[in-house]
Amino acid sequence: MLDQDEDVEDILRRQDEAMALLERLRLAETSMNREPEAPGGGRRQFRRWPTPPGVTLELHDGTAWRLADPSDMGVGGARVHSLPSWMKGPAPARLVAPKSPPVLVLSDIMWRDATGAAGLGFDFLDREDHELWATSLIDALLAQYSLA
Repeated sequence: MLDQDEDVEDILRRQDEAMALLERLRLAETSMNREPEAPGGGRRQFRRWPTPPGVTLELHDGTAWRLADPSDMGVGGARVHSLPSWMKGPAPARLVAPKSPPVLVLSDIMWRDATGAAGLGFDFLDREDHELWATSLIDALLAQYSLA
């Protein structure tokens, strides 16, 4: 029982550290000038698409941003080919799409499989960040599939 209590305390400590780091990173990026987006219609949760060109997911290891390798992305999360060895729980993530400012979120491991792939879920600071990311990802998908 003592080991379980220590495991829970360790998990909670890591989550608190990740949230504190995420807040510091958000403050560091306050120079981003975001224009409010028009509110979109309903959204489909849990839907993911192959990651469009120019869209990236970066994870912060406590020192620097590290590029992740998402195979597909959605508004609420992404599937990555492999997790970095340092990622044991929640970590700040930066979502970047062409022609849009980055969106900082808290990413957490939702699942892992035997091949090393994992699913990450995104927790947004507020609805504005959620809408900004949704709009940015949809714009990148539309640009990828548009006929020029």
